[in-house]
Amino acid sequence: MKAYSKGYEDISVEVIDYNKDLARHAWNCYRMTWKELQNVEYDVNNERIEQAINDIITYRALPMPREQAIITFRINNISRVCLAQITRQRKACFNVESQMPRQIEHNVIVPLNIFEDKELNEDAIKLIEASQKLYDKCIEKGIPPQDARYVTLHGQTTSLVYVVDINTFVGSFGQRCENNIADEINLVYRLCKKAILDKIDKDFYNDEIDVLTWKMYSKIIKPADCQGAKQKVCLNYDKVFGNGAQRYHSANKEIEEITKNADYDFKKSAWYLELQRLPEDLLFVDEKEMIEQWKKN
Repeated sequence: MKAYSKGYEDISVEVIDYNKDLARHAWNCYRMTWKELQNVEYDVNNERIEQAINDIITYRALPMPREQAIITFRINNISRVCLAQITRQRKACFNVESQMPRQIEHNVIVPLNIFEDKELNEDAIKLIEASQKLYDKCIEKGIPPQDARYVTLHGQTTSLVYVVDINTFVGSFGQRCENNIADEINLVYRLCKKAILDKIDKDFYNDEIDVLTWKMYSKIIKPADCQGAKQKVCLNYDKVFGNGAQRYHSANKEIEEITKNADYDFKKSAWYLELQRLPEDLLFVDEKEMIEQWKKN
């Protein structure tokens, strides 16, 4: 691998596996509620079954079938900074590439705002090179990899498998994709969302999943967005940036005051720069207009 990445450009996500028979599973759970339905077998053309699936999607029925819809993602080349954030997700499972038994492949993420500052860039590259040189020297001297890793930087990249149910996954978007408080992990969740939606579209087209399973994943995951997006307001009370991104107006006077006295200027953040180079298919509703407004100002 190369010694460093320019921002988050090398991060990628793929879907390893997901429940391709989700609607059938959902119906088998749902029909147990009603004695008269318990002997009704799954059929995509049965209107009563379609109604049940719609009720599960819209929370008009018990959500348990949603909670058992598991997706397995492989997330590549995130920093250890991001890893510490994503593994705070309590209702999920993770299998992370180990830095202990084998020598690591050097790669460190340099945030765009540091990368594009000439003076900071030079200092950052020197630091990365010094860290990597010291690590290699430790290995050459016979220091075990689990000890040598302590001299690497927190921006060192790693990869992992992320196993999560769709309820937990969609619920994570509230803060994970809030521009005013999240950056690298924001991109990871966007990539996960795109990966699973692309996968179900492809599999439906190839007759690998039925229409009700496609509908469940699509209807549940497509609306996923940050907190406040549904109401088109900013609900971020964090004092780092407040409502610095200004995608939507602040929900109340308290957030307006926090924004006015925020600890830092959002326009100096790495995520401010990353958002401007994201492809449109990773942007949420109204973000293109938000970015255009930034450029005007």
